[in-house]
Amino acid sequence: MQTFLVVITFLLALGFLLQKFVWAPAFAARKKSPGTLDGGKTKCGANNCQCH
Repeated sequence: MQTFLVVITFLLALGFLLQKFVWAPAFAARKKSPGTLDGGKTKCGANNCQCH
């Protein structure tokens, strides 16, 4: 029983690492970046846009 739990824990940890470092970066590269640092929500031309 204890070996079974160790194997389950190992597989969960391996799945987490694969999802974090392999799966997510592969699909994150396909996303188009909005072009602005705040996600395209810049209010340029307003006094409170913090770019003046």
